[in-house]
Amino acid sequence: MKIESMRDILHWTIKFHEQLATCLKHCAPSHSERTQMAMQYLLAHEQHLAALVKAFSDKAKFSELETLFIEYLEKNPIFLHDDCDGDFENKTESEIVANVLNQHQQVIALYSYLKEQAIIPHHIELLSNLLKLENQEIILMAQGLNRFQDM
Repeated sequence: MKIESMRDILHWTIKFHEQLATCLKHCAPSHSERTQMAMQYLLAHEQHLAALVKAFSDKAKFSELETLFIEYLEKNPIFLHDDCDGDFENKTESEIVANVLNQHQQVIALYSYLKEQAIIPHHIELLSNLLKLENQEIILMAQGLNRFQDM
């Protein structure tokens, strides 16, 4: 997928969360019941994030979505797997969590960069809201997983 505009970035982000959820679901059966529960928790958050970003995309103005952003992803590619290649099958629970959170940090870095480059107030607001959303979800995921590990 070639990413050139804000519309593409939002579409890519939705796909990112959906594919991460699919991979978590695909790899869960090879783990212990406890790890499966943690993966299910992450899966629910990924599905929720995909739906929220889609809502942002649906509510955004046409002009906001057509803004071009090309250079960041050329310099800092974020790879999205078309199919789950079993990334999580041979990892421990903590490695899975670290991997998921790291991938989210890459999305946050992308949004932060784009926000710094934005000039138009509508673009800044949209990117600020997306940044808040991603950051809040990471905090919720981390807190939930910490409580889960305390059990």
